[in-house]
Amino acid sequence: MDIRRLRPQCSHCVSDRSPSLAALYYAVETVVIAPGIVSHEAAHLLACRLAGVEIRGGSVLNPFAADAYLDHERVTSFPADLLIAVAPLLCNTTLAFCVFALAPAVGTLLLSVPLYWLGVCFALTAFPSVGDTETLFETAGELPRILRPGGYLLAAPIRAFTVIPGSAGVGGFALLLVLFGLTQP
Repeated sequence: MDIRRLRPQCSHCVSDRSPSLAALYYAVETVVIAPGIVSHEAAHLLACRLAGVEIRGGSVLNPFAADAYLDHERVTSFPADLLIAVAPLLCNTTLAFCVFALAPAVGTLLLSVPLYWLGVCFALTAFPSVGDTETLFETAGELPRILRPGGYLLAAPIRAFTVIPGSAGVGGFALLLVLFGLTQP
């Protein structure tokens, strides 16, 4: 449904062409955590390559909206779908851990602050988004009958977590605190 049809048409209303407060927020957020967004999408790309899933184009990042995605062919295999969905969690968690561990070792504030910022970027963008997990139940349903319950048991908590608004951000912040705590002397 086109939301613009629900808005009142009036001469003093703000045009759809002018930047909204949300668009400005997303632009700032994109600039601040860009390394994490890039590594998140790169993890999806790597998982697609490992699973033999064809990429249809490069990653798409709209800095003025809450979406970034990798356009790939439809995934029909549950193991491939699961790998693609959780790849950012595996990759970005590893990157954040390594960067947080390295930051205190560089010895100077000038070098450690950018490393801590990278760690924050990686941790905050580690969790899959709701779009990353939207086909998990469908592909789990394609498993052989005997394996389906296991597929659903894997898919359910991942999908349930991602459909809760804000869960990826809260989870990323919690991950940030855990990784930071584990890596500091």
